[in-house]
Amino acid sequence: MTELGAYVERYETNNRRRALTAAVAMVLGLPLAALGAFLFALGEMGRGGANQFFPGIIIGCGLGLALLGVSRAWQAVRRRGEVFTLYEAGLVHTWGKTTTVVPWNVIDTVTDHSKTNALAKVFGGDVSCLVKLGDGRKVLINGYTEGAAVLMHNVFQATGQR
Repeated sequence: MTELGAYVERYETNNRRRALTAAVAMVLGLPLAALGAFLFALGEMGRGGANQFFPGIIIGCGLGLALLGVSRAWQAVRRRGEVFTLYEAGLVHTWGKTTTVVPWNVIDTVTDHSKTNALAKVFGGDVSCLVKLGDGRKVLINGYTEGAAVLMHNVFQATGQR
């Protein structure tokens, strides 16, 4: 990418980790939702519709985990081979047969949505950087990419945003 200047560094996404996280979320989420449904039904039979808050929380957490797992599984399949290549004057985001060339001057905004909790780290949200381009396209850098925090820092520094 000669128009982007000299090569700086390559950041590969760990899709195996993304797929493993997806599988664990679904394996934990579906039985948890089933347990909540069982407790809900048990409560309905025993108390005739008494407080069902706790089983509802269990169902919600289980379904939430399962849906997050499905989402991550879809990303693992769809984003196979995802790589960010950093150059002096921009970056290139490649996955599958899609390549997005991002010179620094076409970036509208860079937003840091990173979270600092353990759950976010497991699900790749410990680094979450949304790069919006002038033509409406978006590039997401997340915690599944090795060295994502450094890449995000470089994007912020190069664009003068923060």
